Amino acid sequence: MDFKPVASKTVESEIVPFGTLNPNFNGYNSVTGSSLTFTVAQRNPNNGRAFSNLYASFNLPAANFVVNSWDVEWSSNALEKIENNDNVVVIEIPKDEYGELIDGRTIKLTLPFITGGTFDCYSSYYLGYNASSDPSQEAEYFGHKSALNMGVVNPDVETPSTNVSFLFSDKIRRPVNGGSWSDGFTTSSPPAGYPDATTYFSFAQDKVVARSTSGATIGLDEPIGICYLDKGFIVITDSAATQSINWSASTEGTGFTYSALTQVSFTADSSVTFYSFEKQWVLNVLCEAGSGEFGTTKNPTAADLNPTVNAYGEYELYSVNKPVYISEIGLYDTNGNMLAIAKPDRPIEKYYNNPTYFNLKFRF
Repeated sequence: MDFKPVASKTVESEIVPFGTLNPNFNGYNSVTGSSLTFTVAQRNPNNGRAFSNLYASFNLPAANFVVNSWDVEWSSNALEKIENNDNVVVIEIPKDEYGELIDGRTIKLTLPFITGGTFDCYSSYYLGYNASSDPSQEAEYFGHKSALNMGVVNPDVETPSTNVSFLFSDKIRRPVNGGSWSDGFTTSSPPAGYPDATTYFSFAQDKVVARSTSGATIGLDEPIGICYLDKGFIVITDSAATQSINWSASTEGTGFTYSALTQVSFTADSSVTFYSFEKQWVLNVLCEAGSGEFGTTKNPTAADLNPTVNAYGEYELYSVNKPVYISEIGLYDTNGNMLAIAKPDRPIEKYYNNPTYFNLKFRF
C-alpha cells in the first residue's frame, strides 16, 4: 500500500499551567499537612546534626567572613537583615506538586502562630514587573542572571527572570507604604501571561511593591524569607518569623529546638498555595487531502446517486459532483506501521477538486 507523505511537520514548545493534562490541577495548587515539611538549619554546623548547615545551598552567608562581606554589600539594602539570623527554616514543596517553575507572584504561605491562630506570608518582588520571578539585583544574587541583564526589557511569563522571589508578612512587618501584603492576591484566575488570564497581579497598583532604593537606609520593605521557584524551597530567614511559628504543634511537639526540628510537619494550620507552569512539546503535523484526491468510495449506499463505477469497483462521487466525508486520518511510519489515528468530532466534507487540510497536534 502506498502512503501519502505529510505536507509538513514542526516541533515547538509552549508554556502551559501545571496540571493542564491532569484534572486534579488547574495551575493553582495547595500543599498541606504532612506533605509540607519544615527543617531548621543553623549557620554553625558543629552541633552533631548532619546536613544542619544549608546556608551555602541557598546562597546565604555561611561563615563569619561571608557575614562580614554581606554587611558591606547589603548595608544600604533591605536584605541586610537576612544575615542577622543564625537559624533559618527550610520549607520543602514536594517535586511532584509543581511544574518547571513556581510563579513567584502567587505564593501564599500559612503557618501556625505561637500564641494561637495562623499568620500568612506572601511573595513579592523588588521591581514591579508582571514577570514570573523577580528581575532585581537582589533576586539575582540568590538566583539566575536577571532577564533584565540579558536584554529583556519587559520580562513576562514566557521569559522568566531570576528563579527567586521574596517573602513578606503583615504579622511580622507591614508594608512601609501602607496596605497589606495580601492586597491583590487571588486564585480565581491565572496570572497575566497565561491562557485565559484575567488577574494582572500588578504590584504597582493592586499590591504594594517591595521597595529597594540604592543608598537608602530607611523606608525599605524588609523580606522575611526567599522563595526558590525552580527548586521548590522556601527559606524563612527572619528570626521574628522563625520563632513565631508554633513549633509545639508540629509532629515533634517541641518548641524552637533546632536539634529536633528536621522534616517535621503540622497536622493543621499550615499550607502553601501557588501557581506553577510547565513546558510541553507540541508536534504539529499538517496533512493534505489534495485536489484530485479522495473522490471515491466503496459504500454501497452511494449507488443511489448513480455515479460512475471505476475498474476497482469504487463509486466515483465526483462524477455526480458529490463530496466524500473523511472520518479518520492515520499516520504511518516508513514500514507501514500505524503510529497514530485522529478522529474529528464530525466527518469532514471534501470535494474532489478542492484541497482539504488537517493540522494534527501531539503534546508531550
